[in-house]
Amino acid sequence: MEATQPARLGDFEFDAIIKRPETLSSKIPDYATEEGYSASDHICLEAVTLDVTAVISNAPITWADRHPASSSRVQSAVEELRQLWEKRMPMAFTAGGDSYENVCIESVTFPKEESNSERIELKLKQVSINSTETANISIKYARGGTSKKNTGASQKSTSTAKSSDSGKSSSRSSILCSGAKAIGLFK
Repeated sequence: MEATQPARLGDFEFDAIIKRPETLSSKIPDYATEEGYSASDHICLEAVTLDVTAVISNAPITWADRHPASSSRVQSAVEELRQLWEKRMPMAFTAGGDSYENVCIESVTFPKEESNSERIELKLKQVSINSTETANISIKYARGGTSKKNTGASQKSTSTAKSSDSGKSSSRSSILCSGAKAIGLFK
């Protein structure tokens, strides 16, 4: 499959990608039983990792129309990758037809010798971004005093006297029942 776009890490474009194996792994916890056997009851998926070998050149051939030749292009590309690593920000990585979101640079290896073309080794790790939601809960009945017992209407006991033609009877509600009525559990 011929690439229609250069491989990218965020806004940074590589001249070529030599290899990019993808590693999928999981952690399977083992629990010892009384009989000496181990049992596994869950599989935890770990982050996707990519080991990328990329090429940067002072005179790129593949994407020459996008990256003109320059004697300092390799140096500036190394510095730009160093800054991406220092930012510690998730970004997108695309190569060929594959795309990975929320990828961070776990490690990058730069060659020390100066040349017109350099192979750069990157280890990328896809991170999961979690979001949280909060809810406001109104508390009608505050807890008070040193006893920290409920105060207010939920602790009142109700006593009603019902009169009927045949005689008088009284019914009383428990504190728990009146509290449930107050919050709408009973009618």
